[in-house]
Amino acid sequence: MPLDVKLRSLKLRQDSKERGAFFVAFKSKEVESAKSTKAPLKFAKAISVHALSPNKFLVLSSDGDLHLLSLANPVHGSEIPCHLMQLTCTMKVQKLTVFSDISIGAHTVWISDGHYTVHLMVISDSDTSASESDKKDTEEKLMQISVNQAIFASEKIQEVLPMAENAILILGQGSIFTYAIS
Repeated sequence: MPLDVKLRSLKLRQDSKERGAFFVAFKSKEVESAKSTKAPLKFAKAISVHALSPNKFLVLSSDGDLHLLSLANPVHGSEIPCHLMQLTCTMKVQKLTVFSDISIGAHTVWISDGHYTVHLMVISDSDTSASESDKKDTEEKLMQISVNQAIFASEKIQEVLPMAENAILILGQGSIFTYAIS
């Protein structure tokens, strides 16, 4: 069962401090090392965002890195109401899709390098929900999330779509493949 996230619109006065937009920058090692150069810097952008819960999101950056965005609830004044953590990943991710199953409290994450492989990871709700006192333990758990399965395709992967907890649809360069992992 896919995660049900409801959109809502808000009308805000300009002086309203209850809600509003804020921007979160990805931290990049290249930016830190290139501060002394005069060349224009290329900043990462979010290219894919998937809801894990109403306050947790899995974000794929244009650099191919995965991030976990946790929104604070409630927002307190001018404080930054979020925490962005980069997940350790040995490959540059090009495609990301998530199948959320509320009944078991887990999210099946399918990632691809955009070439010939798709990797499956499972993130449970307990891995993404923690109070401030548990933040360090949660970060360590998320750092240890590993790939459970891998699929090697015969064609270069153009797109991936989740069909079920254990099944995925892969659009290749000339074919469509369906894979199910038992």
